[in-house]
Amino acid sequence: MTKTPKRTDREDHSLQRLTKVIYPFLIFCFFINICGAAQAVGKRTDLFQDLHSGLDIYRYDWDVEQCALYVAEMDRSNQRLHFETAIAGDQILGKETVRSMAHRRSRQGDRRVLIAINGGFGVLGDMRGYGGVLENLHIQNGELMTQPTDLEACFGVTDKGEFLIGPVQMKATVTIGDGIFPIECINQRRQDGCKSILYTPRMGYSTHTNRRGLEVTLTELKLPITGSYESQLIVSEFQEVGNNPIPKNGVILSFHQRVKKEFVSQFSKAQRGRLEISLQPPIWNDVVHAIGGRMRLVKNGKVNETLEKMHHDEKKHTPGKRTPVLALSHEPRTVLGYNDQKLILIVVDGRQPGYSTGMSLYELSTILVELGATEAINLDGGSSSTFIVDGKVVNRPSGQQERDVLSAVFITADSEN
Repeated sequence: MTKTPKRTDREDHSLQRLTKVIYPFLIFCFFINICGAAQAVGKRTDLFQDLHSGLDIYRYDWDVEQCALYVAEMDRSNQRLHFETAIAGDQILGKETVRSMAHRRSRQGDRRVLIAINGGFGVLGDMRGYGGVLENLHIQNGELMTQPTDLEACFGVTDKGEFLIGPVQMKATVTIGDGIFPIECINQRRQDGCKSILYTPRMGYSTHTNRRGLEVTLTELKLPITGSYESQLIVSEFQEVGNNPIPKNGVILSFHQRVKKEFVSQFSKAQRGRLEISLQPPIWNDVVHAIGGRMRLVKNGKVNETLEKMHHDEKKHTPGKRTPVLALSHEPRTVLGYNDQKLILIVVDGRQPGYSTGMSLYELSTILVELGATEAINLDGGSSSTFIVDGKVVNRPSGQQERDVLSAVFITADSEN
């Protein structure tokens, strides 16, 4: 049996010296790899560095697949910076460019729009006069303009600066005599499944409904409508046809023809009643500005599980490929995210080979997490995706020019005057 020779003191000393050199090197390499893995793969180029303190603006070139992202990060602790929403033309029916909305807001004088991006989804075409109608929650300066539909994909900011994200729901009723009638929607289309709709002056000059159905004009109530609302009212008109004019000092309660007969006998001219509206959870009644999108991309710091499963189940991933499945298709995107320290607005350019192909929602969600977002929602994308800095279009919209959209999101700064 061969005996293992004993190491000499010199060999032991050499081994100890080698260990002292190798171990720190290995540990250093380990941490380099870990830190590298925690960062998004790409190049950051800072932009507009002197625009305002507490605001970071940069272009992020994603190297995994050729894609350009424009990012604005707002320090939530900066008391001079604010989140705001805007609606095209100051009414539901209509469209306007993001830049025009930003200019109009800045001209008011109390605040200056630093960052502006496009907002929520809705009717971009005419759709029988409904061009401009939003499909999810919109609150602006405390006024409730449309109700939540995708309950999870809603973001709001309270009067105290608290950030909220869905779920949020609306409860609304009209009481006339002994009858209590639920209201499903505010300033929406009947075609979207709403059987009872409240139309406010913010909608435009009329309800644009078809001739079938029942519409009741209610006046002598408080305006504007808010998330936490209660007011007395009077029935001033009772019509068994649609498309009635909306009074500047009132609202119209419109019923689908399928429920018409159930309510006809309950209303009569000069009858008095009460309108009540509230958002749940109650904290949403303190919201000053809110925007709704489609799909909550990030929740509690994790990518939406449905998106992750769709991505991993995809049989073949082709960078830059557009598909009928919009969540997997590589498109221009607009998203809003945040954490305890900052608000994050991102616009992704797309449909432009050689410059930027666009991203799937899963890919963009992973980048949001890498940039620190713990919560995020998806806003309107495609040719609508627009990134405005201090009144200038910074990104390259896929339609080669700025598009008229339905709403916008701003980061504003207090006027120095």
